[in-house]
Amino acid sequence: MEYKIIEKITIGGSDRIYYRCNKGNQTYILVWDKNIQYHLKIQKHLFGKGISVPEVHWSDKNLNLILMEDLGDNSLYELSKKKRSLILQYRTAIKELVKFQVDGYDNAPTEDYYDYEHVKWEQQYFKKHFLAQYCKISRRKIEKLNDDFEKLAKELLKAVEPWSNFLMHRDYQSQNIYIKERKAKIIDYQSARIGPLTYDLAALLRDSYVNITPKIEKKLIDYYLECLKKKHIQFKKREFLYAYALTALQRNLQALGAFANLSLNKDKVRFKEYIPRGLELLRAGLEKTEYKELNDCVMSAQVSEACLSNN
Repeated sequence: MEYKIIEKITIGGSDRIYYRCNKGNQTYILVWDKNIQYHLKIQKHLFGKGISVPEVHWSDKNLNLILMEDLGDNSLYELSKKKRSLILQYRTAIKELVKFQVDGYDNAPTEDYYDYEHVKWEQQYFKKHFLAQYCKISRRKIEKLNDDFEKLAKELLKAVEPWSNFLMHRDYQSQNIYIKERKAKIIDYQSARIGPLTYDLAALLRDSYVNITPKIEKKLIDYYLECLKKKHIQFKKREFLYAYALTALQRNLQALGAFANLSLNKDKVRFKEYIPRGLELLRAGLEKTEYKELNDCVMSAQVSEACLSNN
């Protein structure tokens, strides 16, 4: 009996291609991935550590194809629309995140680090695609932001230093987490690198796809810190929250750059709809900071009107 393709699945912003297929009564996900070697290496590592990632049933490195476990359609994003047991679902995702970050770190097959160069790359990505291309901000005005971006990069890396040597998913948000059999299953882990705990937490709780209120965010941060305690990870809560706030700013910059790039340059226009929420999160994060030029730019009517007119 042969595998039969049922549908093409449109998810995420990567170049990977996904199909749902079946063989008899069983369904699977067929993935085409040009970076199949690393995909298989990181999947094997995570699966071996007991971290909930899709099981690989078959692969062909010559064709760049992987046949994987079908996680279904219950992504955290889809479940959040139903607004049932939201906190419970997110606690499940947080519990698995801590396993990913802590248990997945030892002997992780990556030599990439979330360092100064990568922070600056994310900031440049935001400036190029969101500010310049999407919002039509002039080069002269963008250059005025350079001091604030440099200050953010240095303060962020200093703040996260106590929690920097962990495995970082880099895109741990609601569309990359599925709930199956009451467990959180993780996809799109191919950009994993060594980095700070706070980045993935910020990606999850300051997610442009889901409107998480500050009250719920606080409860979920507290739960995350409880999970860290069980892993015997030491922290001072005030310092951790400061590092989290800076990381959230950086993550929101990266996300807005990605939404602009995907919608304008990658023919994935659906990502435009998430820009207003992403901008709202960035504004809120900047309100009580000393990044005056950046705050003024983001809060300006020029940026707001340009972004609204593009949606």
